[in-house]
Parts: sequence; structure tokens; C-alpha cells
Amino acid sequence: MLKTLTTLVVYALAIGLPAVLSSRAEAQDVILRGRDFYLDGRPWLPKGVDVEAFNRPAVIPSAPKWMNDAGHLQGRHWWGASEIAALKSVFGATIVRITVSQPALDPQSSIYDPKYPDELLKAFSDARKAGLIVVVSMDAQAENGLPDLPCMPNDSTARAWKTLAPSLLKDAGVIFELFNEPCRANWDQGRKDWAKGMQPLIDMLRAMGAKNILLVDGLGYAQSTNDLFPLLHDAIPNRLALAVHPYFDELAKEGAAQPDAYFTAHFGKDADRYPIIATEWNATETNGCAGARTPAIALALMRYLQAHRIGLIGWGIDSGYGKLVKDHDHYTPTDYQDFRGCLDKAKGVGPSGGGRLLTNFPRN
Repeated sequence: MLKTLTTLVVYALAIGLPAVLSSRAEAQDVILRGRDFYLDGRPWLPKGVDVEAFNRPAVIPSAPKWMNDAGHLQGRHWWGASEIAALKSVFGATIVRITVSQPALDPQSSIYDPKYPDELLKAFSDARKAGLIVVVSMDAQAENGLPDLPCMPNDSTARAWKTLAPSLLKDAGVIFELFNEPCRANWDQGRKDWAKGMQPLIDMLRAMGAKNILLVDGLGYAQSTNDLFPLLHDAIPNRLALAVHPYFDELAKEGAAQPDAYFTAHFGKDADRYPIIATEWNATETNGCAGARTPAIALALMRYLQAHRIGLIGWGIDSGYGKLVKDHDHYTPTDYQDFRGCLDKAKGVGPSGGGRLLTNFPRN
């Protein structure tokens, strides 16, 4: 029997078994039933890590010097088998969120790079072959290559998706996060502008043949999603979901606000009715800090997300301000053991972060 099995293995390798295994991993299917996510037919609570390594082209000749220095490329150097293995073994990730540059994908932009999509597709393929679901997050903030771009979805967003989406339409394991962190506040006019920007993107992608799940970020830099979901419609049922970034910036301004009440007021009211993922979160001394209460509020958030079955993606494996790991040698998750309060970014980066909470999610 052993000899027979050995012969079969050798034969399988000879005819290309690695490719078969790769295609099986890439064939994963994500669907929605009501407010719940399913992966390959089983209930699934998304849990993963954000990657910023590819959030703009490697070199932008017209960009400031800091955007083209070696430090910017460090994230690209980290990306690969070791980092992908750490996402899975350290954090238990089943999903990775990869941020991409809207201006670098827009043919009408001054920093459009026709080589950039190929680099992105290679990164997506690396993740998919490792069995990870991929969220592609379209971003137009300054770190993506150009300052002062519109902070709401617009025609440039559509052109960027037209560049990238055609290569991803047939993979149900790729999720499209249509526009990262719309900036308007969640009130009447802001909601109208949000829907006016998001709906054409949904319609365009469906007209292109996309059956992928689409994520729509809430307002207030994605910190508020309540009352938004009914403003949109999708030609395909059960393929549209919300994305929230539950940072503590506004909560910190409210002083004695109770965390659970704050979460409910911003995104929890609709959490039991509509599908939602927290596609970006961390709390460090320099990012999303809420003073001395930060560690306690971070734990409260984990328990709130767990109770409401909201998936979580930690930001970010390769970010100096969103520290999930202490280093890229051992990938030790950050924690709050040495937390001493908030810091100004100009004074450096502290050692604390939500890495350990993400590791334990959803069992905090």
C-alpha cells in the first residue's frame, strides 16, 4: 500500500498536482445569507489582517522624496511566504485586506502606472494560492500617491475599478471594498452624497459582470454605518455588505462615553440587520488612541464585535502606526502591557497595539 501511495504521489507531482491544489484554494466561495457570511457553504466570521505594502506604486517620479525612499519599499520586501504564513499561523487569518491606490489605477491621473495592476494581481494571487480570501480596498488618501484628492467616491474611483476589476470578476474569493473611508459626516446631506457616489460603482461593476461581494464603507471615515444600507440597491441579492472602521477618535472626544453605547450609536444599531465587517481597526499610542482607557475600550470593542458576529481585520501587518506585530522576525503580536498613554506621531511610535486581541478574536 505504501509503495502504491508513493507511486501515486510521484505521478500526481509529475502531472501538476501543485497547480491542482492551487486552483482548489482559489476556488473558495464567499456568500451572504441575510446578515451572515458563509465560506464554502459554512458559517464564517471573517478574521484577518490589512496589508499596506502595495498602497501605491513602488516608484512615483513626481511624488515627494519620502514616498520613494527605501522605507516605503520595506512592506513590499516583507510580503511573501513568511508573512503570509504568519497571517495564518499567528493570527488565524482567513482573509487579507490589500489596500490599492486609486490614482495609480486611474488612466487620467498624473501618477497612473500601467505596470501597477500586474504587481497587484501578483500579490492577490499569492494570497489566494495560500487559501486566503482577499479584500481589495480602493484608497485615495495622500499616502496612496497624491494629496488633496476628493474624499468621497467619484469618477476617478470608477475609472480605477475599470482598470483592476476585469481580472478579478470570476473569483468569488475576492471582495471589492469600493472606496476607503468616505469623509463626510453621517447626516442627511452626507448620506445623499454617499449614496450618489456608491450606487454608480455598484451598478458599473454589476454591468461588467461582477458577482463578487461588494463592501461599502460608512461615513465619517468609515466610523459610522447606521442608516446607510437601505439607501443602496444591488441587482444581485445577498452580495452587498457594510464596512466599518471602529477607531476611537470620536469616542475619545466624548470623555465618559460608555463604549458599548458609542458602538451602538455609530454602527451597532444596524449590525443585527445587515452584513458588516470591521475591515480596519487598531488602537496604538499614535493611532486610534483614547487616552488611559484605550486598553479597556479595545477589549470592550472585541467583545462587542464578537457578540454581534462582526468580522474583524486588523491594521496593519506592515504599518509603523498600526502596529500588529513587534517585529517581522518572529511576528510577535503587540499588546498593551507597556501602554503608557497617547503619543504624538512626531515623538515616535510606542510598542502597544491590538495584535494580541486580534489573535484571540473571537474569544476575548
